[in-house]
Amino acid sequence: MGMYTELVCAFELIEGTPSNNIETLEFMCGQREEHPDELPDHELFSDETRWEWMLQSDSYYFDGKTYSKIENDNIVGSRYVSVRCNLKSYDNEIEKFINWVSPYIQKSYDHYFIGYKRYEEDKEPALIFV
Repeated sequence: MGMYTELVCAFELIEGTPSNNIETLEFMCGQREEHPDELPDHELFSDETRWEWMLQSDSYYFDGKTYSKIENDNIVGSRYVSVRCNLKSYDNEIEKFINWVSPYIQKSYDHYFIGYKRYEEDKEPALIFV
């Protein structure tokens, strides 16, 4: 049946992130009930992937509760994304998710650390840089 992989990441979205990407992230985090009218043009959103609920997936294999949210900071005018979930990444959904959001992440350095992923049987996580 496959093993679970935990994803923990957090990042700030750049100004000018397309509205359909923001709506899609809100839907994926469970903050929007309506399916987005227009999906981003990316392989994550193919019929084979389980993108719709991947950021809300949970199991008993990892400590901590699933928590995924996109928040607006009205003081500085930024949007922040926080993700903690775990899923069976059959079709490399985690890698596709990171690939999709990477161009919209506010980066301070050339290689910006946003979190980690950890396979169920691994003792140490794999760090995620964009």
